[in-house]
Amino acid sequence: MPKASSRKKSGEGPPPARSADSDEALRGAPMTRAAAEASRPLQFTRLNWVLLAAGAVISVAGYVALASSSPFVSTVVAPILLVAAYVVLIPLGLIL
Repeated sequence: MPKASSRKKSGEGPPPARSADSDEALRGAPMTRAAAEASRPLQFTRLNWVLLAAGAVISVAGYVALASSSPFVSTVVAPILLVAAYVVLIPLGLIL
């Protein structure tokens, strides 16, 4: 009777643990420019805050329009306001 192989197939079991030595080696490595820019905190300017505030006000106006009893306002105006706030203004406020 053949013996069962003790080898594990790739992808089975937990990944190998990293040693403390490898963590220390990574900490001492110089950062690339992209990594340095990615690790800096967000620096919001006045424009960012204005766009975010406009997005918040427009989204509230969109929800108020959505609750309106007018069919035109609740089915045409409200979606336009909500899309403008969530797809345009808020993302611009975050990325600019």
